[in-house]
Amino acid sequence: MININRYISTAIIASLLALTTVNPSRAEEIDLVKDLNELRLSLIEAGFKIRFEKPPMQGTYGLINTKKKVIWIAPITQQMRIFRTTFLHEAVHAAQTCRTGSLQPIGWMPDVDEAVKIAIESILYRNYESEKFDIEREAFLMQGQPDAVPKIRRELKEHC
Repeated sequence: MININRYISTAIIASLLALTTVNPSRAEEIDLVKDLNELRLSLIEAGFKIRFEKPPMQGTYGLINTKKKVIWIAPITQQMRIFRTTFLHEAVHAAQTCRTGSLQPIGWMPDVDEAVKIAIESILYRNYESEKFDIEREAFLMQGQPDAVPKIRRELKEHC
């Protein structure tokens, strides 16, 4: 139950704080744990550039430019304790581009608590255009999964 509450809290806080302006931190301060560093290397191998700096779109903590294959993760996400989920969320979007070159759902449907589903739907309806619901839903669902890193890495390796 604690993990479910953590995911709900993270999703709600991240969405609320995404509407505010933040001060950038230095990219050199980012120290990745082993699995995230392996994911970073997989993304680079798939042709993505990872920038640990404030995204160029105001009010966001993570962003992907699919045409230029660039991912931004705001360093402040470390202090906010949402770095991992933000990085995984954007990595899912990178993986979603592998098969067609544009953002398309992969088909991951992880089993999550009903409260998490409701929180995600609330974020989607408040912050995204309906055309983006499927890709964002998949990214939000995957960002809290314990097996997210190997699944994303596998998708990158097999389809990018």
